[in-house]
Amino acid sequence: MSIQIDIAIEDTAWSDLNFDLETLCQKAVAKAEEVLDTNVERELSFAFVNDEAIRGLNKNHRGSDKPTNVLSFPMDGLMLGDIILAYGVIAQESKDQNKSFNDHLTHLIIHGFLHLLGYDHIDDVEASAMEALEIKTLAQMGIDNPYEINDLDPR
Repeated sequence: MSIQIDIAIEDTAWSDLNFDLETLCQKAVAKAEEVLDTNVERELSFAFVNDEAIRGLNKNHRGSDKPTNVLSFPMDGLMLGDIILAYGVIAQESKDQNKSFNDHLTHLIIHGFLHLLGYDHIDDVEASAMEALEIKTLAQMGIDNPYEINDLDPR
């Protein structure tokens, strides 16, 4: 992989995970590059934040005054961009969707990376193309299709 990845953990909740965030980011981005058959020689930063921090960014940059799971900010030059992920939103979505936190986070890392490469989901055609890449990348990592509904355990 030719992408230089920088990690900033800005909320202590991310420090309590039982896996290495930098390794997860590197693996997810490398697999996405492999699926896309591309080699991006640039830098990429990840910020792992709390819900309030991402809410402020979402409000300032997208006009939506609520927290979201992931935001991507593309850049020009050597820096590909920034991917910001919010712990609380991702944890709640994982629970609500009956998904492992790790799998959901991996999906969102790939989702954010694809945004930086110009993929989007504004219309149905773009959304289908982006989702297909996400599904293929995740499948190659042994992760189920994130767009299929998981039935909650009735126990």
